[in-house]
Amino acid sequence: MFGYLFKFKDGIAMELFHVVLNVVALAVNVCLMYFACRLLSVFRGGVMGRPWLFVCLGVLALAIGSSIFSFKYILDVGRFEVHAAGGLIMLLGGVLALIGIYLEYKNWTVPK
Repeated sequence: MFGYLFKFKDGIAMELFHVVLNVVALAVNVCLMYFACRLLSVFRGGVMGRPWLFVCLGVLALAIGSSIFSFKYILDVGRFEVHAAGGLIMLLGGVLALIGIYLEYKNWTVPK
């Protein structure tokens, strides 16, 4: 849709846009991993510990999977195995985060 805005000189601007976007995505993923690890050290058991363990592990896996896709683009590694590994890690992260959010939901809902 907006491709015509960035196309000039054989698509150099669009390529630069993608590289900058992936570098920013890597920075965000590093921050996600850092704070997920910090949260893992805070919640050590109790009622809130188990759900947040799943959420933090899920966020870690999602950030790692997303980083794989960013590195794949920046380093121009076009192998199927890299793409499949990133997708599977992100799927695992989504499932773990979903389990953690569901457990947290169960902790906060009032039984009828």
